[in-house]
Amino acid sequence: MSYYWAKFKQISNNTFRFDTRIYLNLTSDPSDNDLCIGAIVGKNPGSAIPSSSNNTSLQKIVLDGDNLLPTVRSIFTKAYQHSEKPIQKNSYIQVLNLLYICDKELSQAIRKIGDYPNPIICDTESRHFPFVWYVWGGKKKGLNFYKERFNGLNANLHFYLNTQTNEIVDYSPRPGDSARHTQGLKHELVVPYISSII
Repeated sequence: MSYYWAKFKQISNNTFRFDTRIYLNLTSDPSDNDLCIGAIVGKNPGSAIPSSSNNTSLQKIVLDGDNLLPTVRSIFTKAYQHSEKPIQKNSYIQVLNLLYICDKELSQAIRKIGDYPNPIICDTESRHFPFVWYVWGGKKKGLNFYKERFNGLNANLHFYLNTQTNEIVDYSPRPGDSARHTQGLKHELVVPYISSII
């Protein structure tokens, strides 16, 4: 059983992670019929690795020091407690990324992705989401190009925490905006807002 699931694929000797899910309760059998309650947009999958190298379906993620997924789960668990709403069965948060190539060093991920002539994105980006939370951080050379494709993301609500003001902004960030990453984030800055939209 696990909270964290994804599909991994080798493309030209690099590992890519797609359809990443953060389940709010432990699950042993993730399904396409499970309930996506919303999405987050991060930078890249970081250091997390697959539990099996021969599996192309949804599989458990070995976090290997990657803290974003457990941090997001903790925030949403607190939001449900704050709202006094029950967590629905088989519910999860979809994780989208600017880059889907796995590398704990973002600069290396940006360099590697530049070797691919065509964008490699996750099919889940075409879905409709109840909300999207942007956590891609501040300005980073080489990333603004990848942020622009999220302008057309289909969702009822878009929001991010502004790094300068520590206030929630309820629309999509522009490429130059600083959308606060979860690293070191004080949960109380976002839990009340998230509890009102779940």
